[in-house]
Amino acid sequence: MKKLKQLAFFAPFILIVCSCSAVFDAGVSGRVYYVSNGSEYSIANAKVFVYDSPSLEEPIASTRTNANGDYTVNRIVWKTGKGAFGKTADYHTVYIYVEHEDFEIKADYVKAKIISDSTNAGMADVEMTRVRYTVPSFSGRITSDIDASVTSDYDEVEVWLCYKEDGNYVRFTDSEAKTATAFTQTGSDSSPWYMHGGFSGLGGGNMKYSKTDYPELWVVADLNKDGTISTGDLVSVASYEIDVDAPNTLRKESFETY
Repeated sequence: MKKLKQLAFFAPFILIVCSCSAVFDAGVSGRVYYVSNGSEYSIANAKVFVYDSPSLEEPIASTRTNANGDYTVNRIVWKTGKGAFGKTADYHTVYIYVEHEDFEIKADYVKAKIISDSTNAGMADVEMTRVRYTVPSFSGRITSDIDASVTSDYDEVEVWLCYKEDGNYVRFTDSEAKTATAFTQTGSDSSPWYMHGGFSGLGGGNMKYSKTDYPELWVVADLNKDGTISTGDLVSVASYEIDVDAPNTLRKESFETY
């Protein structure tokens, strides 16, 4: 009888401890993508942040998208101030924000309602807008007449990728933004033809191009070989801009004749 009384005495404390020890959490998943020419494309390696309020002050969880643009954030624990949470039907609203060096989120955030002890699959897809492009590789040839061969004066000419600032041409500092022309032997060894003034390998690599920062790219050849962009060089300028419907490509807008 004494033992039963002791158990009856401690039972409320046991119930209190058990009721407070359960911690319920939830998860949220979705896909990060952009649209081009009416088709959707996944965005890999984007940073996904989950916030507890639309002020986006401090993330409560984060992850990255996989190669298919998918992400899942698990174990989002209920706020400590809401002790009533913990039942399977409890829910909470979270706010999703995504970062990527080549894309910007279209909305301020994506809102999702999560339910305790579950992962809310596909409820937080995030659409992004492309803002930066990988510059493709350029190749070309300096020529004074499209029908005439070029002399060796056009060999060893530096060719630069540039942008315009206050009407002036400014060189990019990226290592991929500079190359030089050379001659190439074509035809048979017994009857070779040397094509002067050709260049390749300009741009490409890891070089990025933002339409926001640089509406156009310019290819400038240092014809007088003085290491600067001078009046004599500006007779050999090609202008390119982003083709927004073909990611990672540049569309040639014009080419000034020399």
